[in-house]
Amino acid sequence: MPRYELVAFDMDGTLVKERNSWGALHRHFGTIGRAAENLREYAGGKINFAEFMQRDVALWIPSRPTMQQITDVLSNYELMPYADQVIKELKNRGVKTALITGGLNVLAQSVAGRLGIEHVMANDLVCDAGGYLTGEEIFNVDVARKDEALSNLMRKLRIPTAKCIAVGDSKYDITFLRCAGLGIAFNPDAELTKHASIVVHDLRNILKYV
Repeated sequence: MPRYELVAFDMDGTLVKERNSWGALHRHFGTIGRAAENLREYAGGKINFAEFMQRDVALWIPSRPTMQQITDVLSNYELMPYADQVIKELKNRGVKTALITGGLNVLAQSVAGRLGIEHVMANDLVCDAGGYLTGEEIFNVDVARKDEALSNLMRKLRIPTAKCIAVGDSKYDITFLRCAGLGIAFNPDAELTKHASIVVHDLRNILKYV
């Protein structure tokens, strides 16, 4: 029997090479500069993540984006090396998998579908009958508080904290890793490294601890 029953992954920089899928959209719409100010205000505690999302999406609205356009931009992603092998082996061992991200559901569902991940928690956008974004969003996951989504999932699946692994790559995953029985930092930034139980630079190394 595996020591752990659930492995929960961050998405950007962990399962996909793009470290910031929001940033990919801002590059497309030419709103990087103004988005950086939104991020500074969020990081500084001046706005919460729901407000951050609302401001970010508002930057795209003058371009009249459609949900299909958002999907097309985000579909140009690369999986992290060995991500498919790791998820397949976890499933072979009977371990449940989850993707928890502060990014958008359209990308999260695509990644999860390709990899065969069972549980997905992400944020979403609202569009009108014509498929155009309305500027509203559906907030589900705070990028810096993925622990809340993970805790809810563990309760739903009746899996104790001690039987869960969380895998992330950045300072925004600190509480996420702390929420699990084992926190694994993958190619982490300096801040997350300080808080990780284990640091790996190859996703396959996660399997050693399961």
